[in-house]
Amino acid sequence: MASRAPEPSSPPTTEPRRYVPPVVTGAGDLPRTARGRRTRAALIEAARGVFEDRGYIDARITDITQAAGVAHGTFYTYFDSKQEIFQEVMDALLEDFRTEADGTPLRGTGLIDRVERANRGYLRAYERNARMMGVIEQAAIINPELRHMRVESRRYWVDRAASSIARWQRDGLVSTDLDPRYCANALGSMVDRFAYVWLVLGEPFELEPAVDTLTTLYCRALDLDHQDV
Repeated sequence: MASRAPEPSSPPTTEPRRYVPPVVTGAGDLPRTARGRRTRAALIEAARGVFEDRGYIDARITDITQAAGVAHGTFYTYFDSKQEIFQEVMDALLEDFRTEADGTPLRGTGLIDRVERANRGYLRAYERNARMMGVIEQAAIINPELRHMRVESRRYWVDRAASSIARWQRDGLVSTDLDPRYCANALGSMVDRFAYVWLVLGEPFELEPAVDTLTTLYCRALDLDHQDV
């Protein structure tokens, strides 16, 4: 599951170039000219706005090119399809989530403080990207390939949490009768679903009580709140 990611007018005769952010799989081919890079970035930014306003189903490539201020055919210089540019928007969104998670300051030195930081960073990033997160959930329901993208983006957070839980088990802080990956999935789903209900569906909550409650539940589930950690 990224801040914020970020010309001819006739269809190209060469294969469209594709960029995959380094945080995902390593750099791909960017346009060689500054103008090309600006145009490509403008298309991605415009696509996000269109997806947020119209949803994935109703968004059209024409809407994206009009919002970006470029000719319709220019789109195909950089992207093959609406689905491909949607993937780019998702990659940029995941980058934003990761940046927020890594940049949120620790409020202490213990493991519980690290859980608190992770939850706070995730909720802050979700709040900033709530409209797009709602669109991603919509798209994952109706499109199997986009569903796979959604699962892959979530896997980053599951792997990260599972690795921490396994390390805490090795240190004798968490019971070894718990499966780290199942724990990471279950507890991550709690945080993610809470964010969805709050920030997408509009259930009234506030950030600080949400962070405190989610952190308490997370740590109690792993029995971390009874230890000097």
